[in-house]
Amino acid sequence: MKLVRYKNEEFAAEFGCVEGNHVYKLIGDPLGKPGRGELVGELGSIKLLAPCVPRKVAAVAINFPGIERYSPDMKEPLVLLKPGTSVCGPGDPVINPFPDLPWWGEAELGVVIRHTLRNVGEDRVREGVLGFTIGNDASVENVEGRDHHLARSKAPDTFCPLGPWIDTEFDASDCVIEAVQNGEVIRRGRTSQQVWQWPRVVSWLSTWMTLEPWDVVLTGNPPDTVGMRFIQHGDIYTARIQGLGELTNPFYVRGK
Repeated sequence: MKLVRYKNEEFAAEFGCVEGNHVYKLIGDPLGKPGRGELVGELGSIKLLAPCVPRKVAAVAINFPGIERYSPDMKEPLVLLKPGTSVCGPGDPVINPFPDLPWWGEAELGVVIRHTLRNVGEDRVREGVLGFTIGNDASVENVEGRDHHLARSKAPDTFCPLGPWIDTEFDASDCVIEAVQNGEVIRRGRTSQQVWQWPRVVSWLSTWMTLEPWDVVLTGNPPDTVGMRFIQHGDIYTARIQGLGELTNPFYVRGK
């Protein structure tokens, strides 16, 4: 099932599901065993929101060979946190509040948590996962040469587009991830090439961080194909994953 959140006629957020080109109301608990309700309308005519509102987004960095600073001697992933306030939905503008600093997007596979996970083995991780979505780990360079994995670079409002849906049946073991900037593919990789596969990432995180329902784990940005490409005011950025969908957002610099 493809779970979505959308604005209903009263402009309130409501859960639905997508079948073909249509959105239907969702019956029951989206974290349980929901069913399909009445037709809402065609997909293209409905404003989709971020498919969930996580309390936190745990994002893994340097998870592909070929990424800057990757080393085969790394003993564990580099992890950063993005707050729930950084999340926005498909088509929402991503706003850079630091106009004098370069910035970029990062197309990533997102794992959405269904049940509270704490010290869970890899063989049991899937039981606690609701499904998969697409994320864009928007990032801005930090001041004074500070590491761009710090909160100031990763946590501003709107810096984590998610969507367009959560696919509860998706097979994420070997699919192509691409970042497309203004129509040009600038990053590409396969999930099977990731150093840490998503079950291992989620299991490892759960050994030292409690993962809660609706939390999202982003699993890493694929290598660039054209050299580092920074974002310019007004650029259109699409994160897409083979078989899962596309997430497109405009990027703007505040004050321009």
